[in-house]
Amino acid sequence: MIGASTSYYGYHGESIENKVKKLIDVFTRCEMQPYIQIGAGKNNTEYNELVSILNNYRDESEVIYTIHQSIWLPSDDFYINIASSNEQVKKNSIDCIEKNIEFAKDIGVKNISFHGGYATNILSQKQEFAPLDSQESISYEEAYNNSIDSLNRLIDIANGDVKLSIENFNFRPERRYLFSRVEDFDKIPDEIGVIMNIGHLYYTKMKLKQDDYITVMINALMDKVNEVHINDNDGSEDLHKLVGKGDIPIKEILLQIKEKRDMPHLIIEAHKKRHNYSDEDLMNNILELREIVRN
Repeated sequence: MIGASTSYYGYHGESIENKVKKLIDVFTRCEMQPYIQIGAGKNNTEYNELVSILNNYRDESEVIYTIHQSIWLPSDDFYINIASSNEQVKKNSIDCIEKNIEFAKDIGVKNISFHGGYATNILSQKQEFAPLDSQESISYEEAYNNSIDSLNRLIDIANGDVKLSIENFNFRPERRYLFSRVEDFDKIPDEIGVIMNIGHLYYTKMKLKQDDYITVMINALMDKVNEVHINDNDGSEDLHKLVGKGDIPIKEILLQIKEKRDMPHLIIEAHKKRHNYSDEDLMNNILELREIVRN
């Protein structure tokens, strides 16, 4: 299936249910079943009310939901980091995803994905879509150990009721990102899958100047991939453009994936405000991606 993320409308601002409703309208205009990822963001609706609204949408429009990161944060400026050595940050991060697991069960979600962490204790973001600012760096070894410990705890919490996946990151040592190269995934528990971000693959290929990087990652991780994030960029930054608006050979990458397995669900994760897109741009992009997949 082809889906879209609520992050198209930003992380803050209007309510989650309004973002979902807008995406339902987009898919309805495409004459396609709505497949909607509830992405990172701020929630301002009481839990039971939001669950009720989303379930009504699901019943009325046959929406399929999936979840990425969390809308359940202890404060507006908190950023999830399951690899932190700060016990409170790590606990709060796990609690955010545990709330996601509860949320998933209540709205019929089968897949939850999130970031595997950063080699730093605290993260902040000065403005929406700005680079993450890492503070109190820790060693990569320590961060990976913390991340694996958190993943094992989350496996116990999920208890097999939902699939858990971590995202392949950009190779950004200056920002202390984890999980960007094949070897970084060697120690993740068998129960943890991957949400593969094509924009991150291309950025990292260009950053490392490794021509076979995307092929190597697909070959190594494809059996673990539960979903795919689709967005475009020019290789210089993680721009989250619509499909075809950058330099990524998306069709060729999808063909490589299709050679390995049945096509996973594809989720367009672009940023409307950042690039001055419209809802019609997203609608047309969904239809364009559908043609790419069909051909």
